[in-house]
Amino acid sequence: MIEETVADAAGLDAPPPRSMEWLRFVSGWAATHQGFDLRHAGALAQRWVRCAYRVGGFALRNGVREAAMTATALGAALLVPAFAAQGGHWPWAAALLVALGLIADTTADAIGVLSERTSRLIGFYRTMVDRVAEVCWLLAALLLGGSPPLVGTCVVLVMVHEYVRVRATAVGMRPAGTATIGDRSTRAIITLVLLAVAGAAAGVDQDLAAGTTTLLLAVWTLLAIFGLVQLLTIIRKALR
Repeated sequence: MIEETVADAAGLDAPPPRSMEWLRFVSGWAATHQGFDLRHAGALAQRWVRCAYRVGGFALRNGVREAAMTATALGAALLVPAFAAQGGHWPWAAALLVALGLIADTTADAIGVLSERTSRLIGFYRTMVDRVAEVCWLLAALLLGGSPPLVGTCVVLVMVHEYVRVRATAVGMRPAGTATIGDRSTRAIITLVLLAVAGAAAGVDQDLAAGTTTLLLAVWTLLAIFGLVQLLTIIRKALR
């Protein structure tokens, strides 16, 4: 798992930072995420955020701030298409950049909670960075030979899904209640698999890399459609 690798590499099996107890962090996370209680999240989400909590505590003690990590996430995202466009095994490097961006994004969130200095403005910027990152992922898929219509469809579905989610939370739904199979975490996993497979396939045949990329874009599209239908169904039941 990404979070376990990062934790091991950074020696983060040490006790959590003293600046804030874990339960206090959970409370702060809920306050800044529209009531999302990590104790009720899935096991993978809990482990991912706990890893970010420890990395964030380490970064904060060394003077790193939320804005710096957000900028790191943006920089990593913008480099993904450039690395993927090199072909060959370079998509593997692009996959590492995707992972770095995801880690930096969640760590920025954790730093904001730990420092108790997060603001709605930085939250807005981080949301924009998330959307830019996903467009960059899909641009990388296009440069690897993915079907342009599928890439365009994925971009539209991502934007529609996130817009519907925002509108739902604006009228009172809790973020935890809007979780679906088409969420950003699923899109991130598909992107990592896409880049890893494209890098491996390119060593055999460039056309094979393009074909596998298109296949995984089709999977993205199907899950995005199912996720959007699931989200609309949840909203209809919750708000009627």
